[in-house]
Amino acid sequence: MSTLGGESEERLLRALLAEELRISNKHLPQRRVPLSQLLKMEYPCVRLRDGTTHYFRKRELLELAEVAGEDADRLLLPIVVVLRSDMGEGTAVIEDEVAAKVIAKILGIPYRGGALHLYRPQLAELREKFDTVLQVAIFVPLEGENEGV
Repeated sequence: MSTLGGESEERLLRALLAEELRISNKHLPQRRVPLSQLLKMEYPCVRLRDGTTHYFRKRELLELAEVAGEDADRLLLPIVVVLRSDMGEGTAVIEDEVAAKVIAKILGIPYRGGALHLYRPQLAELREKFDTVLQVAIFVPLEGENEGV
């Protein structure tokens, strides 16, 4: 028999899930940096939420710059790919429109603006070519809330 009321119990569960997601996503950047700025750095890197440093492979940045072209100043890295449990197993989304445009170009798929939906084989292809450029975030929708990452 529960000592908490149904509403209190639900609030507690939501808070616990939100904390688990925060811990699961501690590898995400504190802030993202334009590709053009990273290319100027001797050791291109960003600080992560957990206080550690994430380094980019220069080769990946150069290859990405070729694809990005004039968008290199607006392309923020790392590109955050959000795994969406509410959209089916293996479904991910890139919400940043500049990143979505560049990734669509890399994959050779059409892009019509807005969020870009990706599936497991496409993610595998991207990770193989651009492992240090991508960060995968986990999203679980909390009923009645928009914040899941």
